[in-house]
Amino acid sequence: MTHTMAACTKEFVHAAPLLPWPREEGLTIGHDRAGEPHAPPPHGDGPSMDETHREQMARAAAALLPRSNSIADAITDELLATEEASYGSAGDAVRADLRASIRAHIRYGILMLSDHTEVRGGAVDLWRETGQRRAQQGVPVAVVLHAYTLGTRLLWDALVESGQTLGVAPEVLLSTGQTLWSDLDTQCQIVRERYRREELVLHGQDAARVEEVLSSLLQGRGSDPEFAAEARRVLRLDADSELLCLVWLPRQPLTSASLASERLLNAGHASHWWMHGEHAVGIASGSADNWSRLRAVMARSVRGRVGTATCREGLTGVVAVYHHALTAATNLPPSSDGVADIVEQLPEAIVAGSPELASLLVEETIAPLLHLAGATRQALLETLGAAVRHGGSASGAAEDLVCHRNTVLYRMKRIEGLTGYSFEAPRDRLMLTLAWLAIRGGEALEPERSTP
Repeated sequence: MTHTMAACTKEFVHAAPLLPWPREEGLTIGHDRAGEPHAPPPHGDGPSMDETHREQMARAAAALLPRSNSIADAITDELLATEEASYGSAGDAVRADLRASIRAHIRYGILMLSDHTEVRGGAVDLWRETGQRRAQQGVPVAVVLHAYTLGTRLLWDALVESGQTLGVAPEVLLSTGQTLWSDLDTQCQIVRERYRREELVLHGQDAARVEEVLSSLLQGRGSDPEFAAEARRVLRLDADSELLCLVWLPRQPLTSASLASERLLNAGHASHWWMHGEHAVGIASGSADNWSRLRAVMARSVRGRVGTATCREGLTGVVAVYHHALTAATNLPPSSDGVADIVEQLPEAIVAGSPELASLLVEETIAPLLHLAGATRQALLETLGAAVRHGGSASGAAEDLVCHRNTVLYRMKRIEGLTGYSFEAPRDRLMLTLAWLAIRGGEALEPERSTP
């Protein structure tokens, strides 16, 4: 067997699940009586493999049994190194449990590759137990699933090496790789589902304490080192966890924010939510690289306005970023469904943060427009908004307003004449933009299609 085999199978290395399924007939994807997904016959939809090829693959896998623990330990060591943030402070007991669990996974995986179909039930139980235990230990679900991918890669490397030594045909490895790829979603679904169920149980058991901690954070107690340590324990946060604060202003009154928590958890994002008056507040932990995906989950999962803000100072900064996230949410149109981060709303936030100065700004710039009446006032304010959105471009504003460019130019000249500010001067345009932002939240401006 040559280097060609390894090259041919390389494309499957990062995708295959740790424990492959033996081929069985007559089973379909579904859920058991407890409502959890059970595994289908994973090879049923993949490419077929005749008995000679199956024997070759089983022989290559069986040759790995004496090395089972050493393969597992290599996976554990690499996982501990790459997921230092999750396992570094987890304690010796958790790390020992991780090593024992990976050894069991690898042994099951090798046996199943060796065509020992009788271990199938034990493998499912192991997946479910792993999801439950990692949730109890506070290991993020993304880290749990990463362990399966990492384990797959190293086990697959060992399998390719064994196959080369024993002369397994390249097409056999390719067929096995395709089968493993098709099984990955099912395996991850089982682990994720049990993890999610356990998370909900844990949250329900300690819901009152979690809400008490989160409410105290909004009172500024995150700067107290003793309280912060307790908060991290209750919320299962690492000392250096990156945090995102979310404020959800729902369309309809809420009694609980469980929908947001469940949807985010299903997508692999750990979060804690509580009701603060009529809106919901959430704290999510993880990596800032995932915040855009988290916001996308919120955008498609809930109705209403959602504001977010990154907490750059840990628990100490929660009270400040809560107000930032609330500002980002309230600056969205009141009847809209959407998600906005405070960074995207900085000009609006600056104006909203100083109502007295915002009022003075409006008075000194666009007050003459506000004193007009009827359709003229409506059309000029509408044109002002379109013009500042397009940097003073009449053509861009005309596209927004669906009217002739000359009409927009005429209106812009009227605005300049009434206010004394020019769209062509950068500072004047900035003043007009800030004034527009200051009145936008209070103006009910429907698009005006007629000219004044």
